[in-house]
Amino acid sequence: MPSQYKGRPATWGGRIRRGVLALLTIALAALGLTAISSAAQADGPPRVTVATDGPAKFWTGVVRANGPTIRGIPECRTVNCDHLELKVMLPSGIWNRPGGVQVAIRWDIATEGALSLFVYRGGQRVATSAAGVGIAQSLTIPSAKNGTYDVYVSYGVTFGAVDPDPVIQYEGLAEVEYKPAVLPLRDLVPDLAALPQENVTYDNPGSIFGDTAQPGQSCFDSELDPQHPTRQCLRFDQVMRNAGQGPLELRFNRQIGDLGDQPVAQRVYRSDGAFRDIPAGQVEFHPIHDHYHFKDFAQSVLWHADSAGNPAGTAPAAVGDKVSFCVSDTDLIAWGEKGDDPLSYPAPDCLFPKQTIGNTEFFWYGISRGWADRYNWYLPGQMIDTAGLSDGTYVLFTTVDPINRLLESDDTNNCASVIVELTGLSTSQPHASRLGTGPSCPS
Repeated sequence: MPSQYKGRPATWGGRIRRGVLALLTIALAALGLTAISSAAQADGPPRVTVATDGPAKFWTGVVRANGPTIRGIPECRTVNCDHLELKVMLPSGIWNRPGGVQVAIRWDIATEGALSLFVYRGGQRVATSAAGVGIAQSLTIPSAKNGTYDVYVSYGVTFGAVDPDPVIQYEGLAEVEYKPAVLPLRDLVPDLAALPQENVTYDNPGSIFGDTAQPGQSCFDSELDPQHPTRQCLRFDQVMRNAGQGPLELRFNRQIGDLGDQPVAQRVYRSDGAFRDIPAGQVEFHPIHDHYHFKDFAQSVLWHADSAGNPAGTAPAAVGDKVSFCVSDTDLIAWGEKGDDPLSYPAPDCLFPKQTIGNTEFFWYGISRGWADRYNWYLPGQMIDTAGLSDGTYVLFTTVDPINRLLESDDTNNCASVIVELTGLSTSQPHASRLGTGPSCPS
């Protein structure tokens, strides 16, 4: 789960999607798809029609911090909303196969936005996606009936935002999505994969939940070892996606007030709707993040690289701790593709119990198919100590589920790498550059 916190430097991360929206219409037109700008139809809201179960229909829109409100829509009475008219004109019998019409939006992570998505029909809300942390929302209108739906996208900023954009552009899509076929009967298991790091840096990450990186430091106070106070933290993000046929869902419970480690189960769903729970390790209460994390979810290691960019030597140059995650849907990786689910494990809902019976609190969280969970470089634990290393080229490997505790359809794609150049390591101003995607991970 990514988080944005007060005190984070305003210059964090590149605006990686700047220009994407401007190019979207050209790219989609070349593919024969539909792209509609909300500014293109001054005579009313933009309109998108879903008439087949073929490729998605796309549009772009804008929401503003001080834009007009819509009195008749509760979610838009106090904040600006963009409005789209969605027309469903599907052939009869299409829902003989279970599914629905998916509506989704996404936006640039650098905006510090937390947009929300609502769908109405006949004045009644029929679907919502309103996760408070992440860069996408997605919902499904199950077995959508033909007719006109009103889609509203509301302006919002993520909690603890430092410098949110007052105007946030977004991309939207609508398409038919089917549920996995029942036959043959099978487990619908996840397929976890680490994605290559987008950011590597020695920047100061700021202050988070009372944990602070002192001026000139790339390490949080909590990351400094009293026995080795000269730690030098190479910081990076970790993004773990689920490309499987089913979700990764983790469940645990505790007695109210118990902050000890708790056993966790992975819920494995069957194609006919049945499920079973299997042991999957433990969760721990993270003292800095102030909520439960699934232990040993990912690990990163740093190797020297040879002239071809392959790992050199017989052992890593540095090894990061196995890090824990409060697992959530934050990034819709399968954008515009078939086979993804609506947002089902929102952040920061992973912080709170879903149900309480007596003195027992029940938690569950996970990653839906087609989604990823992102832990940004400015979170505690997203680092490797490079103190004592020499300047040079390295390979940074990251593995999801490094101890193989989770049931997956494929364990061979759990690792990803990037090539990085580290300089100034013997000075007070080290520098990291990402040179590109790296080689396959060592077996």
